[in-house]
Amino acid sequence: MRNVSEQGDIKVDVLNGVEFKRIITAAAQVLAESKEEINALNVFPVPDGDTGTNMALTLQSAVRELDSLDTDSISKVAQAIARGSLMGARGNSGVILSQYFRGFSDGLGKIKAANGRQLAKAFDQASKRTYKAVMKPVEGTMLTVGRAIAEACMAACEDEDKDKELTPAELWKVAIQAGAKALENTPNILPVLKQAGVVDAGGKGLLVALEGAYKALVGKIASAVTEKAETAREQVQEAIARIEGVLVNKYCTEFLIKGEGLKVDKIRSALEPKGDSLLVVGDRRMVKVHIHTDHPGQVLDYCTRIGNLTDIKIDNMQFQNETIAESSEKPNQDGLPNSNNTIISRNASAEKKPVGVVAVVPGNGLADIFTSLGVDVASYGGQTMNPSTEELVRAVEEVNADAVIILPNNKNVVFSAQQVKEFVDKRVEVVATTTVPQGIAAMVGFAEHLDLETNIKAMEEEVTHVRSGEITFAVRSSTAGELNIEEQDYIGLADGKIVAAGQSLTDVGLEVMANLVDENSSLISIYFGEDLDMEAAELFKEEVARRFSNCEVELYQGGQPLYFYIISVE
Repeated sequence: MRNVSEQGDIKVDVLNGVEFKRIITAAAQVLAESKEEINALNVFPVPDGDTGTNMALTLQSAVRELDSLDTDSISKVAQAIARGSLMGARGNSGVILSQYFRGFSDGLGKIKAANGRQLAKAFDQASKRTYKAVMKPVEGTMLTVGRAIAEACMAACEDEDKDKELTPAELWKVAIQAGAKALENTPNILPVLKQAGVVDAGGKGLLVALEGAYKALVGKIASAVTEKAETAREQVQEAIARIEGVLVNKYCTEFLIKGEGLKVDKIRSALEPKGDSLLVVGDRRMVKVHIHTDHPGQVLDYCTRIGNLTDIKIDNMQFQNETIAESSEKPNQDGLPNSNNTIISRNASAEKKPVGVVAVVPGNGLADIFTSLGVDVASYGGQTMNPSTEELVRAVEEVNADAVIILPNNKNVVFSAQQVKEFVDKRVEVVATTTVPQGIAAMVGFAEHLDLETNIKAMEEEVTHVRSGEITFAVRSSTAGELNIEEQDYIGLADGKIVAAGQSLTDVGLEVMANLVDENSSLISIYFGEDLDMEAAELFKEEVARRFSNCEVELYQGGQPLYFYIISVE
């Protein structure tokens, strides 16, 4: 069967799994190389330029899922891409991209190779899946770009001569041409894009990935891109916080099981008594296992009886803990803690309880605050550092409870958090907090002795009583309403809307306060970030107390990057 689509003078009628794996690997590499360009497409001059990074990491996770896959079936390759991208999905853009590939996989069904018409159906299902995944779809985004691609591909197949079917390469060319046109038009659909003078970042990321795949498909990318992509993977090695005494379940054990008729639930149940931090995901042919245990031999012995093991990795976390450098206890230069699952704070609980809580936090100080309020596990993340679905799964598995509530505390983390319930046996619910102050307010309403439904209702009620502010800096010159913002200006947001900009941090902060405080306000809480010292923060607190004398003012060390102050007004 001819499988090198339009390379040289050859035109192929179908795309098989081997070729599909090759072009998606190329797509991941091209997307990784373009991530900074995509990150720069900020709608507002707020440093949330992480769309490219999130999409690149998500697709790289999909490629890693293909490393051990040996098949020429395009549907099986597509299923692996869907599974891998979901496990590695980061932020809204990453989760939507994972849903795009899930829809693409659904559209292919169980075929071994796809012609142009079948690929068009896959693009169509990919678009439909993304719209279903988003509760409130917004046009002018990557959803619009994906839909334009689907419509163009389906139309091309309907218009073609019955005697001449489109080849995969011809169909893919239709897709990227339609995608490019739709992307260029996004500012005309979404006014905020036109105001900022940019196209949609998510749409750009999707198009870049599809363009990379097309170039590989027609032989315009060297074969070297089929090698395992290492560029910009940005993997963080697992590090364990310093502890005293003997570590229980000290062997971090990871491996893949390959076989036929594997039963994920049965494997999970069998391994659960053998350790903690258990993660078992996969399908009937391949299962990924991660467990912390004192008896890795018992774990491996059981699993060798049900399938073939590969990619086995066993680390002694006690030794890691004893030799870890002092710097590993702090965020690295990118503001990320050196931890594979990014858990930075735990509430030890000897007894199992009915309801537990996981909170995503952007700093060590805030992690301490959340755990003091009753959060079981604080996982590192926030703006520009969205945790993946897999990292949140691990955080949930750490909680010794039958049901777990997740507090995302950032709008870009909500979507990833909602995917967690697909991968755990526990009941998982998300209280969709989009700011740190909302998360803290939610914990005020949490009571460990109450059931899940009662807690969720109380937490959501508390969230409505708090207003949130942030002080950060502009990464590019722009405008927001009547505000002219210069690069590196301090900018202030009140409930997500830019209300102040200038070269004085104090003045911008006070302007944000003026937009948040009213006659009913009684408490102002200020959380200062890692770029400020206590002295500067105390001076700001004094000025706030003087200006808003009707409110009690509290100051806390949040330790968050990027944001000089996070402000809560109640």
